Amino acid sequence: MTLGGTTDGPLEASVLDRIDAEAVAVLAADLIRAAGENPGGTEEATATQLAFALRAIGAEVTLDDVAPGRPNLVARLGGDGRTEGGVLFLGHSDVVPAGEGWTSDPFEPRRDGDALVGRGSTDMKGGLAAVVAAMAAVHAEAPDIAMTLVCTVDEEADATGARRYCETAERERFAACIVAEPTGLVTITGCRGAANLRIDVEGASAHAGKPDEGASAIVAASEVIAAVEADRARLAGEPHAVLGAATWNVGTVEGGHGTSIVPDRCTLSIDRRTLPGEDPHAILDDLVAETRRRISFANRPGTDRITVTGTVEMIMPGFVTDPDSPLVHGVRDAVADAGGAGDQGIWTAACEGGFLAEHHGVPTVVLGAGDITTQAHQPDERVSVTELHTAARAYALIALRSAQRVERLEETTTTL
Repeated sequence: MTLGGTTDGPLEASVLDRIDAEAVAVLAADLIRAAGENPGGTEEATATQLAFALRAIGAEVTLDDVAPGRPNLVARLGGDGRTEGGVLFLGHSDVVPAGEGWTSDPFEPRRDGDALVGRGSTDMKGGLAAVVAAMAAVHAEAPDIAMTLVCTVDEEADATGARRYCETAERERFAACIVAEPTGLVTITGCRGAANLRIDVEGASAHAGKPDEGASAIVAASEVIAAVEADRARLAGEPHAVLGAATWNVGTVEGGHGTSIVPDRCTLSIDRRTLPGEDPHAILDDLVAETRRRISFANRPGTDRITVTGTVEMIMPGFVTDPDSPLVHGVRDAVADAGGAGDQGIWTAACEGGFLAEHHGVPTVVLGAGDITTQAHQPDERVSVTELHTAARAYALIALRSAQRVERLEETTTTL
């Protein structure tokens, strides 16, 4: 099965012949050199390099500064300015900080056999390069086919780029959204949402020699962790049929001023992976209320001087696409025809696909080269050039077959 039935075999062959693995690797290397650490840098150099490559193949490129030096990029190619029926590709231009443990300069890419090594090679400069290669090949053989690439900033932190895009972009209709994140070429049909929660606990300082004269914010904050742990079992027993269970993770705990001072403040940052129908603000309210209840019940010295407040710092919506839908079957077939296995699955990571799925009402999958758990965010991050080549070929077939499917639907509508 394809994305819509029979396809133009000679056209597909001509398009695939235009996709060169080394050319994909060269562009990926250029994008790696542009860096874009988040936090610690900006995405401007990456967006500039990407815009140059896209304009060179005839794309109309728009840059929108979300913050100084941090531009979202939207590139449109083919279709005489029409997007309806075309494929929407999604990526991001930032990378996580390089960190320690590298055996070479993380932003001077190198080859290690079939692997391209450098920060962002897997997540996701390689994916962006594969998308550009696919768009170029399709446009050269079928310029009437519409394709769009949205490349956001700040995906690795607060998703301000995706939110800005949804605030400003028209609600155009697309045939499909392909998120080019690393999935090992497995077609991902859904992922949980994510919410970053901040809990602030305030108490009262005192000399450590007389702790009862103060109110320890750190001791009180332990009730936040207790509430999270208590809820973990409930979540594990209520899994979503497709996405599995929601999860908690207390990522950081910061507080106090010194060992001889009763701490008057403590802040916790918490990751909560969400399921469809869950409201992060309601989740936060419940956590704060349960923490206050636990603090009151413990009735430690200074309880009446403890305050607990919370903030939702980031929301990334999840999405679920019917695994038996024409899109999923078609994407799997495209991957298989491009040289991959054509498997499908669910992601434990979060991504920005939910933003665009919601904004455009478009069926969405995640598909890309590289492995999110073993290669991304690691020292000596690497991606297989062969896998990048396969991804580019799959993206091209998806764009071709999506357009042909829409054309047949339009013809059917006209005939009726």
